[in-house]
Amino acid sequence: MEDKITNTDEQSLKGTLFSSLVFVGGGIVAFILLLFIVYMTRV
Repeated sequence: MEDKITNTDEQSLKGTLFSSLVFVGGGIVAFILLLFIVYMTRV
């Protein structure tokens, strides 16, 4: 029983870490792209 709980916690932790990394990484990439597009349209 305890093994199942530990395994589930580990999976949910990995899922949370993965989703937060994707979200933060995607936000940074989107911000850089936005700055690049604004810069290109002004030049």
